[in-house]
Amino acid sequence: MSYRDSSYDRPLDNPINWSFRVGRLFGINIRVHIAFVICAVILVWMDIPDEDSRRSGWLVTVLIQSLGTYAILFAIVLVHEFGHCFGARYTGGEADEILMWPLGGLASVNPPHTARAHMITTVAGPLVNVAICAICSVALVLWMGRLGAVPWNPLHPFGSFDSMNLPTSGQWWLLRVYGLSYVLLLINLLPVFPFDGGRIVQAWLWPEKGFRRSMEIATGTGMVGAIAIGLFGLVSSTWLLMMIAVFGYLTCYQTRRMLKEQGDFAGDGFGEFSDGYRFRSDDDDEEKKPGFLARRKARREAKKAEQTRLRTEAHERAVEEVLRKVSASGIDTLTPRERRILEEETRRQRMG
Repeated sequence: MSYRDSSYDRPLDNPINWSFRVGRLFGINIRVHIAFVICAVILVWMDIPDEDSRRSGWLVTVLIQSLGTYAILFAIVLVHEFGHCFGARYTGGEADEILMWPLGGLASVNPPHTARAHMITTVAGPLVNVAICAICSVALVLWMGRLGAVPWNPLHPFGSFDSMNLPTSGQWWLLRVYGLSYVLLLINLLPVFPFDGGRIVQAWLWPEKGFRRSMEIATGTGMVGAIAIGLFGLVSSTWLLMMIAVFGYLTCYQTRRMLKEQGDFAGDGFGEFSDGYRFRSDDDDEEKKPGFLARRKARREAKKAEQTRLRTEAHERAVEEVLRKVSASGIDTLTPRERRILEEETRRQRMG
């Protein structure tokens, strides 16, 4: 799927446009797809306990845990996508929209068409999850008083490695934040295009193999990986994995078709489980925007120049006032401050 700039019209004949805006942060529109809301309602409904459990008072507890878990997942995916957006901007690229949908998030970003820019843009997302897991790990160790409080086992990411003591309610929620971020990190780092891991491999191969060949290798590997994920989802009856596999396979297939038809990758990019990229054409490289640090330095220099200009203008006005007073009343009528202004101007004129 290709993404357009968020300012463009959104034809409703394309299902990807069936979304609504929920806010704007850091100049980035945040949209939620209708399917996301429908899936969330269905999943919460499936978590509602049976009638016997309701009589025992579990209904409210289960609903709170279910809604809280999906809210945490939404927030983690959202900040992950913001990581991609900030990564793209750091390289001098653009980022204007994040779409939340059932399979995660799609960040509409436009990094410069270089391996380094795409590597930074891609890695910035998983780094957010690493930071979340690190913060949660430190908090769990300090709170529970043992290293075994951190769920290092990827097969059991929501329970303490050391189950000597049951977690409190607050610790349970902290474990949930850690576990969701940990699972998303592991999934995104799979070296299968179009996951972040596959994009990292593609960006790593780019300088040696060239963009076209690196994309062919990454998408070919991605199709094989999607089949493997789909078979695992089928055996384990995990419909989410099967959906991810179908979407990933179609994304790789569509990308390979574009490579074959256009001979190179230009114009709009393709959405995937983690991000939606819009690649620049080679002509755009001649007009690349400066990077984040260069823009920050330019802003500081511009601010410093403006402050210098304002001080100069204030000094010149003060000198004019002093000279008018000397002309009207004589130099003996000047105050100590006015004398200092006149002396400073005299020194400046001599040095100039």
